Parts: sequence; C-alpha cells; structure tokens
Amino acid sequence: MSNQFDFAVIGGGSAGYAAARTAADLGLKTAVIDSADALGGLCILRGCMPSKTLIESANRFRSIRRATEFGLRAEKLSVHGSEIIARKKRLITEFADYRREQLKSGKFELIRGSASYVDATTLRIEPHDGSGVYEIEAKTSLIATGSQISIPAIQGLNSVGFLTSDDILDLEEIPE
Repeated sequence: MSNQFDFAVIGGGSAGYAAARTAADLGLKTAVIDSADALGGLCILRGCMPSKTLIESANRFRSIRRATEFGLRAEKLSVHGSEIIARKKRLITEFADYRREQLKSGKFELIRGSASYVDATTLRIEPHDGSGVYEIEAKTSLIATGSQISIPAIQGLNSVGFLTSDDILDLEEIPE
C-alpha cells in the first residue's frame, strides 16, 4: 500500500462512500478509512434505511385500515412486530452487503482502522487488525464519520429507563 493519496475520507458510510467514489471517478488516488465494527455507515445500519422500512410498514397498515373508503374489505387486520423487524433486518443486511462490496471494489483503498490528524495532510492510522500504527499523507481530506448515541447526564434517567434511537429501531412492540 502506498501511503500517498490525493484524497482521504474518514468514514465509509453513505456520504463518505459518495465522496470517495466521486474523487476516484475524477482520477484522484483515494483512501477511505473506516473504524466501525460493521461497514455500511449510519444511514444504512442505524438511521435512514431502518427507519424508512418501519415507516413503510406503518404507512401500509394505515392505508389498509382505510380500505373500506375504497370499497375494499381487509378483515382481521393485525400487526406482527417480529415480522416487521425481520423484514427490516433483511433489507438492511442487503443494503449493507451492497455497500461493503462497493467499498471493497478496488476503486479506492479501504483502510479498516481509526484515523487521527497529525497535521493538515498527515493522518495517523490505528488498524483494526492490531498491526502497527502508521501514517498516510493526503493532499485533501473529508471527515464523514456519522454520529453515535450520546446519553445526557440527567439525574435519575437510568432509574426510569429510556430508549435510544437504536433501541427504537429494533422494538417488536410499540411502547406505552
């Protein structure tokens, strides 16, 4: 692996992948550095895609519930949360697998590890595989790291219980 790049992207999610693909298509020698345990990015794994699958199920249910307005009968309508979540997981796996293939396509270098800046053009890489820390040079870089859940320091929060956005996306039943 050469340690000299025209463009480096920290984060291999949707924004990072799009930037890297565009840069590579423009002929720039490009690296994507991703430190997440699972490749795919926030949008695919814990954000846009999972929430849209749940919203689609809710919209379909709402439409079917109004079937009689259209002269249709839908008897014994019910919700099966475990099946909705299973569908969501299947779709997310398909999307994530596709994104992993794109990231590993060879259009750019995929580096699995954490990156930190040494200076404006030097990135320190701590590989996931435990191999030695090294540096790369990039003329330009983009930070596209997504987000992580942050639980506020609210007194008593842990004793009353709460749900994060990640928790909500895997619920099989609607909470009270």
